[in-house]
Amino acid sequence: MPLRLIFIAILLSACELWGAAVNGYVLNPLTETRLPDIEVAFYIRQEGDVSEVLRKNTDAEGNFSFAGPFLQDGLHFALAAFYEGVPYFSSTLEVGAQQQVILEVYENANDASALHITSHHLFLSLSEEAIECVQLLQVHNSSDHTYAGSGSGSERRVTEFALPPSLFNLRGHSGLIQQDGPGQFFDNQALPPGSSQLSISFNLNPRDLDDAYVHQAVYATERLEVFLDPPTLEISAPFIDQGVIELHDRQYRRFVLQELSPGQRVKIPLPLSSSLRWMLKWAALAGAFLVSGLALVSSRGRPDDVSNADTPSLEDRQILLAEIARLDDAHAEQPQDQHYLDQRARLIHDAVALTRALGN
Repeated sequence: MPLRLIFIAILLSACELWGAAVNGYVLNPLTETRLPDIEVAFYIRQEGDVSEVLRKNTDAEGNFSFAGPFLQDGLHFALAAFYEGVPYFSSTLEVGAQQQVILEVYENANDASALHITSHHLFLSLSEEAIECVQLLQVHNSSDHTYAGSGSGSERRVTEFALPPSLFNLRGHSGLIQQDGPGQFFDNQALPPGSSQLSISFNLNPRDLDDAYVHQAVYATERLEVFLDPPTLEISAPFIDQGVIELHDRQYRRFVLQELSPGQRVKIPLPLSSSLRWMLKWAALAGAFLVSGLALVSSRGRPDDVSNADTPSLEDRQILLAEIARLDDAHAEQPQDQHYLDQRARLIHDAVALTRALGN
């Protein structure tokens, strides 16, 4: 333990009659019983890291107390009770903001049938080098017991994920994640009754996939939401297109699919062939046209007297952009073909001219 933490621990244990105090008890809410001899840990954040500074056991009535000169009003901290090998964390608390802290714990059970996913958010961001995948899940445990899975500690296997075997840079952001077989992964965060938030991220090599990302539901899933970047990508039925949204300064097209059964597999088509680089350039080009068109509209006034018959439409520009995309796809394997480059240059010229006309 670092010296600063040893010093804090000495202060907390030897000077309990000084300064503020943090009091509370550990409770099993199902039996409404306070639990004795349960370890409770005290955590603070220092220099960007969360550090455990002291542990105490509850007394015969299930109570605990932390006191000392270090516990000044306004200090942010968190507590965790350890019961049957599972930590139960409090939210971030503040010294002096509450009279008592109640830490609820539950008996363990290993019945996964009580689990289902209320919402599963799947983010796929494409580039020429890699596909970045982020998954956010809300897992609901409908039983009265904590689902603790199998194993213990960092080796505990709780929530299962079916993921591509060729992934890399795998990270668990809610707990540690480990592989138990080809495509079979587990998070180690125990799931108490109610809802828990889980999140993981990883990368894929576009050349390792066969023109689609396949999502497999391990548990019954009420709602799967897929977010695609660039937002020009599309998924057909049964997915429902929810349009383009912006999250964290990045645009995604959102698709929704309701009610997936355990083991169900759904394909999310992606341009993973050699035409990917052309698709990305086309997406950037379409965005540039849109920005330039909006800039022209905002910088110039309304047209004086243009008849509807002479006014170019957004549909005309969409036809040109679609033609560019089809041309790129057809020549993905011959990107330097001169005839293709000449055709593409003419189409881009026409698209830019049309964008300017729309601005007028």
